[in-house]
Amino acid sequence: MPRSFIITPLAPAQTDQALPVIQALHRDMTLAQWRGVVEPYQTLGDDGGVMACEMSDGHIRGLFCYRVRQDGAARVLTVPTFVAVGLFDAAATSGAQIEAIDRLAHNLGCGTVEVDLDGCVMAALAPKLDAAGLFGRLGYRVEGRTLVKDMEAEPVGAAFPVVGAA
Repeated sequence: MPRSFIITPLAPAQTDQALPVIQALHRDMTLAQWRGVVEPYQTLGDDGGVMACEMSDGHIRGLFCYRVRQDGAARVLTVPTFVAVGLFDAAATSGAQIEAIDRLAHNLGCGTVEVDLDGCVMAALAPKLDAAGLFGRLGYRVEGRTLVKDMEAEPVGAAFPVVGAA
């Protein structure tokens, strides 16, 4: 049975619900620490935020934090945290989130996306997932500990919410 994902900004009321997802990356993170991480992103307006990947029933399967920074005349979408979880389908969650990142970059006028490989985790029982490989298949390249994609030639994406199928 296909599953649909909805990529949408993480509402402040959902912050606590997202703690188990971020603990896939930071196992010992407390709720207070997580709230402290999320709060600055939720106050950035168009220059940043936290996006959640939810199932149609509201269950959060993944999230990513992002910021927009200026690099000379260019805008760069930076993603310091990218987490996708699932017993067997974290790859589908990851794919939906990567598509959302690309659309978000386009919608925000960013020419480049940079994803911190050290802040990236795809937790699944099977198959074992390789972040660099998955991002690479979707047009990203590895530069040191960063996954980079140039968006100049990217087609216009759909507006949010993003719905994908698993």
